[in-house]
Amino acid sequence: MISNIRKNIMGTISFDGLFPGMRKAQDFIVYPFHAGNDTSRAKIQSDTRIGSIDLRTGVVILSKPRAGGAYGVHLAGAPYNSTLWAEDLLMFKAQIAATASGKAGTNGIMYTDNSGALEVFQ
Repeated sequence: MISNIRKNIMGTISFDGLFPGMRKAQDFIVYPFHAGNDTSRAKIQSDTRIGSIDLRTGVVILSKPRAGGAYGVHLAGAPYNSTLWAEDLLMFKAQIAATASGKAGTNGIMYTDNSGALEVFQ
């Protein structure tokens, strides 16, 4: 379901996700975890879908595909999609934690606060 986890230009992680109801894998980006924010859910987004992964249980919520892109409003009514295996969830959380930085980013121009990523194991 989740493969090819890698650090992206934003300083967070991206991964290839193939979830139930999808024909082929899509490139998803994980939103940054700002200091003091809720770290129990990872918000994810691809070109056509938006979703969240509960970092305590592995439950994946995913919107239906939208040709023009899916945004926060489409996540509100998104249904349960699947649950990550415990091993996949552990690797996902470890990769998120590894990107923790108050000044995350790799392009030298734009940075984001991803310091809350250290708290995904709490």
